[in-house]
Amino acid sequence: MLRLLPTVLLLAASVASAAPAMQKDSRSRWFRYYDDKNQPTVTDSITEEHIVRGYESLDAGMRVLERVPARRILSPEEQAAAKAERDAALQRAKDDKQLLRLYARPVDAEQARDRQIEALQVRIDFSTNSLSRLRQSRAADAQRAATFERRGKPVPAELQKSISTLDKQIKQMQGDIENRKTEQERIRKEFGPIVQRLSELTGIPASKPSAQQTPAAASPPQGTK
Repeated sequence: MLRLLPTVLLLAASVASAAPAMQKDSRSRWFRYYDDKNQPTVTDSITEEHIVRGYESLDAGMRVLERVPARRILSPEEQAAAKAERDAALQRAKDDKQLLRLYARPVDAEQARDRQIEALQVRIDFSTNSLSRLRQSRAADAQRAATFERRGKPVPAELQKSISTLDKQIKQMQGDIENRKTEQERIRKEFGPIVQRLSELTGIPASKPSAQQTPAAASPPQGTK
């Protein structure tokens, strides 16, 4: 029994010394592809040829770990397009994050939209009333001027100046009203995709469609009389 002890110890030492090498081999990987003649080529790295032909990933014992299908190498133009698409996706994700910081739900954006439109409508209504008063003043001055003309008398310079001033004010007021109606329409269009995107991100449907044009917004301002 004692005579066998040196042999046992020697065998144990041999196995222990071989273990690191076996462990290293088990971690090794090879990559094999087949050419047009179905001849294999094995390398320790992946080349362009591997990618376009497809390849097998092998362990140290040449056992197949994974089969990777062939892929076409993109042209410079295709690579640029793919990069642009990735960049657009990243920007979209950034925009979505910012959008959700501004509006947690579609209804929040709808309410913000309606507040802006209503604020403009208040100014439109005020300007419309002012325009009506200007037109009344202009009509009164025009009647006075017509009276002078019927009598064969010249229209006083002060009255002519008043009519000219009123014409300018009426034209400016009409422009202000039209600009605010245009701004209302811009806001409606701007919030349309915002509300839609919020619905997509949150899964919450919009509570109502985009605000429709008000009757005041739908009718163009009348011309100077």
